[in-house]
Amino acid sequence: MGDSSSESLLATGDSGGGKQVTLPVYYHPSVGPDLAAVAEFAGVSEQEVIERHNQRTYTVCAIGFAPGFAFLASVNETIAMPRHATPRHQIPAGSVGIAQQQTAVYPAASPAGWQIIGNCPKVLFNPRQSPMMPFDVGDTVRFEPMSESDYRAAGGQWWQD
Repeated sequence: MGDSSSESLLATGDSGGGKQVTLPVYYHPSVGPDLAAVAEFAGVSEQEVIERHNQRTYTVCAIGFAPGFAFLASVNETIAMPRHATPRHQIPAGSVGIAQQQTAVYPAASPAGWQIIGNCPKVLFNPRQSPMMPFDVGDTVRFEPMSESDYRAAGGQWWQD
C-alpha cells in the first residue's frame, strides 16, 4: 500500500470514467509568483483567480513532460494565460501552473514556463509506491484551497528567488 500522503489524494472511487482526485493547494504570491499577473491578465482580483481555478473539475488529458505531470483541462477561459516567453530555470515541486487552457502540478523541481499560481504539498510521483501516481488519463482532478498553517504542516515547498 502507498504512504498516507498519497492515499489522502484519492477522494472518490471509480465513477464510470475514472476516479476523482482532490489536491490541496496553497494559493499565495509567496508560492505562486504569477498569481498577480494572472489576475491582471484576467482583469479580476487574485481571490477571483483562485476561485475560478478551484471551482472547476479538470480532466487528466495526458501524462508526460515529466513522470507524474498530468495535463489537466480546461481552465476558465478568463484565466487561460499564455506561458512565459522565457521559462524559469527551476521551480519547486508542487508548483501549480496555468498555460493557455491547461493547468498542472509540477511533480518535481524543474524548469517551467507556466504561470505559477500556488503550490500543492502532496507527492505526485513516487516510483517506490503502487500506484506511482494518484491519477491516470481520464481521471478527474479538483483543487481544494488550503490555509498557510495547513500548508506549513504538510511540509509545502517555498519559492526561492
